[in-house]
Amino acid sequence: MDWISHDEQAPDALPDWAHATGEVLDGKPYRVTLLVEGIVLERGGRRSALRWDEVLVPIRVDDPRRLLIAANREPPRSPWFELRGVDVPRIERELRLRLESVDHRGYRERRRSRKTMPADEVLTEVLDRRPLPGAVEIPRATPSVIRSAFTGGSVGAAALGFYGLLFGPGGMIVGGGVGAVGGAALMGGVEAVRRRRAGRVLVLTPDAFVGGLDGKSIRAVPWFRVGRFVDGVDPHGESALEVYSPDDELVARAAARYFGQPLDVIVAVAEAYRRRATGD
Repeated sequence: MDWISHDEQAPDALPDWAHATGEVLDGKPYRVTLLVEGIVLERGGRRSALRWDEVLVPIRVDDPRRLLIAANREPPRSPWFELRGVDVPRIERELRLRLESVDHRGYRERRRSRKTMPADEVLTEVLDRRPLPGAVEIPRATPSVIRSAFTGGSVGAAALGFYGLLFGPGGMIVGGGVGAVGGAALMGGVEAVRRRRAGRVLVLTPDAFVGGLDGKSIRAVPWFRVGRFVDGVDPHGESALEVYSPDDELVARAAARYFGQPLDVIVAVAEAYRRRATGD
């Protein structure tokens, strides 16, 4: 179970099947093309091409024109593509129809022939932040880059605008403008770096998932010990992601507030990954 092969690449780097003619739909900010072998998402001149067996699951969230397409994207990219636009319902229907017909037998055969990494080694690799091919990271919630940039712009404009008063109204306007641009760039850049280095609430790997129990012990749990991910409640009555063994033993739990997306999104991604990793 590896990362998707073609993610945000130049058009000429895509495989031949991704250049075929297909149905084009609006999935803002993506231009979505549905093809026989997969789906192509284009944004800003870069394209991502996913074969149907590389799509984990389509997820609808609170907005009827918002769709997440979960996939094994290499961190620090989010483990999904976020689409909006008038064609979202149509895109979701087509995805579900295509995924129902995908034959995963080839993947199961490849998984059986691959050497399994022990859970303790998985934990060591994750804690050392070494790349594990096929791993998906669910990071802790952080303020958005846009919000941080807006905050930085406001602070910068106020600071340099104040000093600009020393040179009269014109100086205040120029100082405020320079401060806004500089502050926005600084705070936006800091937040982008913070995202790349953010703590992770959950890490899903081909051999195990890494998580904790109520913020305490962090451990790697092999997939044969995992029965399901569910939307649950922690000891304080707060909404939480819960992970149960096939015998209904609670093996991990994390409060929903730590995630940057609604809990049902996290559950859907984790369950889809578990089913793909185990061949269910």
